Amino acid sequence: MRYFLALLTLAMLAASLASADERIDKLPPEHKLWIEREVIYIITDTERDLFLSLLSLEERNFFIEAFWKKRDPNLATPDNEFRVEHYRRLEYADEFLGRDTFREGWRTDRGRYYIILGEPQNIQRYDGYAEIVSTHHWFYQGESGTGVPAFFSLLFFKRNDFGEFRLYNPVGDGPQALLNASANLSGAGAQVAALQSLRKISLELAQASLSYDPSEPGDILTGSPSMGSQIVIARIEESPRRRIRTDYAEAWMKYGNRVSAEYSFNYVPSRSVFSVLADPSGTALVHFSLEIDPQNFTLETDEQNSKFYTTLDVTTEVRSREGTLVLANDKEAFIELTPSQMRELGSSPFAYRDDFPLVPGDFTVTVILKNRVATQYTVAESDIHIPRFTKQAPALTDVILAFESRSVDEVLNDTEIRTYQIGKLHFQPAADNLFVIGDTVHLVTQAFGASPDHKVVFELSDGNRVLRSLESAIPSNGVVVDYVVLDDMVGGRLQVTARLVSPSGETLSTKTAELTVSPRSVASRPGFIYRRGVNTLIPGVLSFMRGEQLWNLGDMAGAKAALEDSLASGNDRILPARWMLANVYLKENRPDDALALLSPLEEPFPNRYEIVAGLGFAHHQKRDYEAAATYLVRARAIRPPDVMLLNALGDCHEHLGDRDKAREAFERSLQLDGEQPTVRERLSSLISSP
Repeated sequence: MRYFLALLTLAMLAASLASADERIDKLPPEHKLWIEREVIYIITDTERDLFLSLLSLEERNFFIEAFWKKRDPNLATPDNEFRVEHYRRLEYADEFLGRDTFREGWRTDRGRYYIILGEPQNIQRYDGYAEIVSTHHWFYQGESGTGVPAFFSLLFFKRNDFGEFRLYNPVGDGPQALLNASANLSGAGAQVAALQSLRKISLELAQASLSYDPSEPGDILTGSPSMGSQIVIARIEESPRRRIRTDYAEAWMKYGNRVSAEYSFNYVPSRSVFSVLADPSGTALVHFSLEIDPQNFTLETDEQNSKFYTTLDVTTEVRSREGTLVLANDKEAFIELTPSQMRELGSSPFAYRDDFPLVPGDFTVTVILKNRVATQYTVAESDIHIPRFTKQAPALTDVILAFESRSVDEVLNDTEIRTYQIGKLHFQPAADNLFVIGDTVHLVTQAFGASPDHKVVFELSDGNRVLRSLESAIPSNGVVVDYVVLDDMVGGRLQVTARLVSPSGETLSTKTAELTVSPRSVASRPGFIYRRGVNTLIPGVLSFMRGEQLWNLGDMAGAKAALEDSLASGNDRILPARWMLANVYLKENRPDDALALLSPLEEPFPNRYEIVAGLGFAHHQKRDYEAAATYLVRARAIRPPDVMLLNALGDCHEHLGDRDKAREAFERSLQLDGEQPTVRERLSSLISSP
């Protein structure tokens, strides 16, 4: 059985390698050379797999650009010092380290480690010795953060004094491998005897033959090697990849098809937090804050350095757990900072904040923020549950963990909601809920539908025991704020639990939030915040947005009620509410009601597809085929038609006796969707009938 499993494993490995080789073989010569030679020792597995999965020349070129940019030690300089040094090493290896072999220098052991580690601090060459084979001893000082020792060395030797230099392995080779065959050592004491011979030539050589790590030496008396050398070799191999964040490659795999090619590999990390609050009507509002560290947030400046600016493109998408697109909107944000603001931002993150209403359900929210100046993007994503808030069932909204909360001097009513603000209370959420020891955590929640007789209990726990417990009264606007100081704490994860308690002591609602306490002395907080949000006071806006989301979810009854509420608000500027409600009426076979909504819009908006097409569908339902055809033909000229419009147009032409135009419309419809048996039958009938 073990033999079979071993064969199966080898077969799977061979298949995997074959698949990779097949992908390499399909690459153009310059890209094949790049992946097989130029970056073979420094590219991560994730990056390599992604590069081989790319299909277009443009994508691969953008990837290569991003690959080197991720390794650039100083983006402020015109040259990428890492890239320049890497190609210098590659050139040196080919010119000097392949001279004693038929292979290219980069393929040899010395070439491999020279490319990975660079120029040794010192090289001891043992050539022409009668006792030992040609051996070169390279000394290095380890670079912090790579996992290799502070000081280490490597040995390269010619086995039996023949062929090319190979990496010596203290465990696999042993000191005897460094001696000439004439030494003729064998038996139990051969290892110690070989070590003694090496000591006569060089103590450093003898020590390195047992261990590459001076802090973990082998036993010089018994000749036992240190197993730590195996670890040193492995860490050297891994060192070029160890400090590289491959999140840009992982982000492309997940979001690459949602950003244009020039952005695709320029992902930058960010931190985020999402919070659900409720307006007085019970409409849930999703608030989010997305923070980008200053080194990842690039701005452009004018010649006088008097202002710094960029434009952000922000896309917000909400999908149901089944994948239905519930909400999609795109916004632009023009950022302009003064020199003093820029100095403040220089060491602090930038924060983008916004909010939007969302109907009850379980969703995935994705926010993609693109910076035009640097063609960089970042993503914030979260799974969110939206409850149904009603006055009859008091409940808590999310617990927001803020690093600051304060009253602002604005003319607002106590229940008006703006992004991370209720009434005059403005709170600053901590991205990723991250705090440091000694911080004051501002605990914020809403007790929706609760009376002053209720109370909120906050508990801070470490999973095993409650560390702090706070009891808070509920003010008239339902916004509860309390504070906990993280003194006498150690770093780690904690949990904040908020409970809404009735006058009888019953827990009516519970919300939790994870809190991370960092051992760092200071938490990085935003130096510049760009805040926008939905104006909930504009009549009909929230009702329309709910109606649109319910429409997308297929809840026609809910969409109809919300859209009718929006129109009842008297706000005639929300035009989409009219044509969306008209579509609902058409689904209910109420063409006259649809016409009543759309007809007044025809003159001011003669080229609006939704209006023109809606009028066409309404007349089609009324069997006014001539009027319907006129509108549907106009709609087809405004926007490429879908199958619904083409089928309705074909039906109109057939009823009007224009068989050629009917056939043309049905044929076009089947080109878009061939799985329409009824349409195919009608087309066949048109073709076969004289």
